[in-house]
Amino acid sequence: MELKDILSSVKETITRNASDIKEVGEHIWKNPEPGYREEKTSAYLSGKFEELGLKVKRNLAMTGFRADVDTGKPGPVLAVLGELDSLILPNHPECDKKTGAVHACGHNASSANLYGTAVGLVKSGALDSMCGKIAFIATPAEEGIEMDYRTGLIKQGKISSIAGKSQMIREGVFDDVDLSYMHHLSSKFGYNDHNGCINKKITFRGKSCHAASPQRGINALNASTLALNAIAMLRESYSNDPLIRIHGIITNGGDSVNIIPDQVTMDYMLRGPSLETMLKLNERFDRAVLYAAKAAECEATVESLNGYMPMLDNEELGRLLGKTAEELFPGIQYDYNGTFYASSTDMGDVGTVVPAVHGYTPGGKGVGHGIDYGIADPQAAYVDSSLLSAVFAVKLLYGDAAPARKIAAKRDGLLSIPEYIRVIDKINQTHSSEDL
Repeated sequence: MELKDILSSVKETITRNASDIKEVGEHIWKNPEPGYREEKTSAYLSGKFEELGLKVKRNLAMTGFRADVDTGKPGPVLAVLGELDSLILPNHPECDKKTGAVHACGHNASSANLYGTAVGLVKSGALDSMCGKIAFIATPAEEGIEMDYRTGLIKQGKISSIAGKSQMIREGVFDDVDLSYMHHLSSKFGYNDHNGCINKKITFRGKSCHAASPQRGINALNASTLALNAIAMLRESYSNDPLIRIHGIITNGGDSVNIIPDQVTMDYMLRGPSLETMLKLNERFDRAVLYAAKAAECEATVESLNGYMPMLDNEELGRLLGKTAEELFPGIQYDYNGTFYASSTDMGDVGTVVPAVHGYTPGGKGVGHGIDYGIADPQAAYVDSSLLSAVFAVKLLYGDAAPARKIAAKRDGLLSIPEYIRVIDKINQTHSSEDL
């Protein structure tokens, strides 16, 4: 079939199945689950893929899954991704009243987009004119929340990464993938690079005593106060870089006002636009904290965990995606990587090992991660995004998949998966003031 006829068939198929695609998005909105807990979400969505006749490989990174479509002709493996997890925002009016979970970042739309893409490709007959394989991958735990829960899973040996896509890479889910993309709900069309981030759990240890005789103890809160000031001074040295972020909280500052605290804990996150920047900031941050503890005559440990790698979008994929959107939706303004986001996503980990693009599609409303966030336009959020994603897959893999082959062949700046694992294992270390 001619490309224009295939694209017309894909559009007709998605339009015909629009109600079903919307239903998926609304069902997941009403049943939110946070990362590595998406059991109901995963079961529901994987069941929808089985209804399409696809074989589903479950329990990837605990709650994720992968369903492949093989055209029967040799060619690249294209991974289309969708995210499963919710945030926890108890003040959101539509949150789960028991758990506080809510899709205040639009991952319900991402899941619906994944399903809608599969519908458009499988039911339209488009696969007959494509080559290679399409891997539909539902990924858990994109949101960097519930660190105690996730580090607990690590200690139990259930995961090795706090972010779902990173865990999937470790488990071999992306070993055969040549290139990848996904769409995230927004108020606009476009794609943008993102910061990477490293998560920190800091523990200061002193010696408790009665607060009326503080000289008999060692105040761990003093160590944390010195560390906070050292971190603030460290920020100053990065003040000329608009993308560096250093932010955190004291999670426990003591248990009783009349006891000198012998243990204080803090959680921090470091964000940076490149792996090199992140690694340098990571080293400087640890030194500032550990020496501050020493100055206060306390001991300290800093546990570091790779959160996300920087998301550096593949520009060729981005240009093709933008042109596809402009053809499908004439008159739109497409943001061709015009903004570097200081926020982070684990799509950066995928983009570190294969050419990838993290696209945005409109349909959301309110402030991301805020109590007013929601779906403004179900047609745009669920159906139009599915159309764009399915048509984009066709353009990449149509005929001999020349565009996908060309993009996949260029691996400048990318890491092999073993190299990637070595890098994040180097980040995932615990340093102690006792080692100074």
